[in-house]
Amino acid sequence: MNPIAQPIALTSASPSIKGATEILNQGLEFLLAISDSDYLTRAKPHVTSSIGEHTRHTLDLFHALILKENATVDYNTRRRGHPVEYNRSIAVKEIRYVINWLERLDHNDLEAPIMIQTEVSMDTQVFASLPSTLEREITFAALHANHHYAMIKVITSFLDMETCNTFGYAPATSSYLREQ
Repeated sequence: MNPIAQPIALTSASPSIKGATEILNQGLEFLLAISDSDYLTRAKPHVTSSIGEHTRHTLDLFHALILKENATVDYNTRRRGHPVEYNRSIAVKEIRYVINWLERLDHNDLEAPIMIQTEVSMDTQVFASLPSTLEREITFAALHANHHYAMIKVITSFLDMETCNTFGYAPATSSYLREQ
């Protein structure tokens, strides 16, 4: 993919890109609405990681996709302790970068076969290598971000903060609630 190429019409039609950018924009809006001290908040013992740590983790999955080597995505690469965990402005910049990257992907990029590597055992270090596509993994990363937004929403409840009603909801949950 040419990183400075303009997005093509087909990309904007991709449901996976649309959904991922919606989810990332929801996180971006949230980060722009909170304070730097809120970003560092934990809700122990209920949630042991800070808003910043959850944000870093969601970005790690997208970074693994962006930085894949030889069509292999390594989900085990984490940036624990990275400044994005405690600097909200860095997180905002990274989310904007990921959105820009997503919007520049074309149909060929999305359908390209890739391999993912991930640890799969809690008892011992066991890895799985699985075939996938970039589009499928973008969808996974976006839905995984929603899961962490739900954890962040728990933290905000301890701060008596208001968030978007659907912040942390899965798209299927939002559809269900619209039908009620």
